[in-house]
Amino acid sequence: MASEEKKYGIGEVQELLKEEFSDITISKIRFLEKEGLVSPERTPSGYRKFTKANIKLLSYVLRLQREEYLPLSVIKRKIQDLESGKVRAGDLNVMAGGVPSIEGEVSVSVDLAPSKLGLSPETLNELIDFDIVHVTDGPEGKYFAPEDMKVLGIAREFSRYGIEPRHLRMFSQFVGREAALVEQIVMPQLQRKDPNTRRNAIKDMENLMSLCQMLTQALLNQALSKYLPRHAQLDIPDEESPERESEHAGEPGEIEATPAQDFPKQVGPPDREMFPDR
Repeated sequence: MASEEKKYGIGEVQELLKEEFSDITISKIRFLEKEGLVSPERTPSGYRKFTKANIKLLSYVLRLQREEYLPLSVIKRKIQDLESGKVRAGDLNVMAGGVPSIEGEVSVSVDLAPSKLGLSPETLNELIDFDIVHVTDGPEGKYFAPEDMKVLGIAREFSRYGIEPRHLRMFSQFVGREAALVEQIVMPQLQRKDPNTRRNAIKDMENLMSLCQMLTQALLNQALSKYLPRHAQLDIPDEESPERESEHAGEPGEIEATPAQDFPKQVGPPDREMFPDR
């Protein structure tokens, strides 16, 4: 008789994800469930039980947020496309028995990039001209490196809202300043010969990058908060409610709050006056 698949409580899921996502909280997991990005099972008493597939999906969502900087509405659409089989070329690849991989993990030749990404050659050339992405010369010809493929994928999503390559210049300028700040802090340690010092410097750099992303997202939420629906600051369940799960599975006392680092929802097409012409 086949053994029943192991199910995990929300506290156990947090511990499993912490190895890759050190800032993951139970409130964030609940928030992603509330947004419809993951659907754990429920016990008769109402406790969440996550399967391995649920945990892989959570890992995928968190990775898309961290590496692709995509809003939840776009991530949800990608998951729906994945589940229905309506996956656009270059969007997602499903590894058998594993976590879906995101576009941008491999290099792509310049000639193949337009069809793979669904971008016109004209748009691609504009992204190159405005220094949003860079072309690399290799033994087999010109290609886009994995990092540039990720940027191209994000630029494609922006184009769905009428945002053109010239509008993306400001992001490149902002990132240049952030990168210079991070380099100024970690470069002295990176130049040391001691391997441990260099490893610590790289860890510091990754943490600073995460802080930059979180601050940008928080400031954007702050700037547009008047247009967004207000969420209750605290969501304290009734005393007898099984929702009183905490970081230790089965223990009461968790207070849920909407994570500040999530991207705000799209509030409409861009104001053309915000994006000056060349």
